[in-house]
Amino acid sequence: MHKFLSVILFCLTLTYEAYADQIGTRTLSYTSSKSNRPLVAELYYPTSNKETSPVNPYDVWAHKPYVRNAAIKEGKHPLVIFSHGFQGDRIGNSWIAENLVEAGYIVVMIDHANNNSYEHSDEFIYSSMWQRPLDMSDLLDSLLQDDTVVGFVDEDRIAAGGFSLGGTTALWLAGIVADPTSFKTAMQPYSRYTIWPDFVLKRVDAVDWSKAALSYSDNRIKAVFAIAPDLGSGFKPEGIKEANKPVLIVVGDKDQVTPPKENAQYFAKNIPHAKLFVIKGATHFAFMNTCSSFGRKVLPRNLCAPGSKKQDKTHREAMDKIREFLTANLA
Repeated sequence: MHKFLSVILFCLTLTYEAYADQIGTRTLSYTSSKSNRPLVAELYYPTSNKETSPVNPYDVWAHKPYVRNAAIKEGKHPLVIFSHGFQGDRIGNSWIAENLVEAGYIVVMIDHANNNSYEHSDEFIYSSMWQRPLDMSDLLDSLLQDDTVVGFVDEDRIAAGGFSLGGTTALWLAGIVADPTSFKTAMQPYSRYTIWPDFVLKRVDAVDWSKAALSYSDNRIKAVFAIAPDLGSGFKPEGIKEANKPVLIVVGDKDQVTPPKENAQYFAKNIPHAKLFVIKGATHFAFMNTCSSFGRKVLPRNLCAPGSKKQDKTHREAMDKIREFLTANLA
């Protein structure tokens, strides 16, 4: 009997391995038709191709096997566009993309120009934070005009997500509106007034902060999830109440970078019908990828501090809630 069951399980394993989808990845490069800004992103998607690419020993993040530049699996897939945190990039939260691809989603993660791990401008992020949601909408424009992608996207099931400053970006896409004076104050920690030369100071002193008070809601986006969002003090309750989409906010109760009370909890309290999910024991950087052995040698210690066991638990709990939320709101 035991031998018979072993044979059955072995056959089921072979069947699963033969038919399970792999995770395809592809780097996308566009130029915004509206701002002429570069839009670089990573596309993650289900593929039937089984030839996984070799793992790069210098990858700083641990990740599942990928198939580079393979064909997207036939059919229409829900789409999630994702915004990274301060000086992050299109790779640093790929655990989210991997899990969503396994559930049948296509995910596109942007590199925000002038605020990523490759190239960064303090002046830009201080004076142009609202460019982030504009870039996300421009990326969606380009993606839905890309003949190699658009035929596989279910345009009635599009969601946005983000982490940290990217979480705030996602909430902007949901319709929240900042208060110009409060937002300028909230952005002060990102300024470099003491070291900026005079010609930069003249530019930042001329910033039109009323742009923070515009709506960046994107009607193509049906639901939004924000992980550990920042800049809560830049928004007043009446502006937050302008959100017009279902919203899920996820945060760790040990987050000292974007403290929950002033950010995640504050946003959730004022966004109509928002859902808040607090993960016990989770820190801010637990929502980043798990560091590879090489990454632990070269990355800042705080990025690898959560440890794989605690991080795996945080990732599982967050993803269960995110998938449940998306399933309910992208029907």
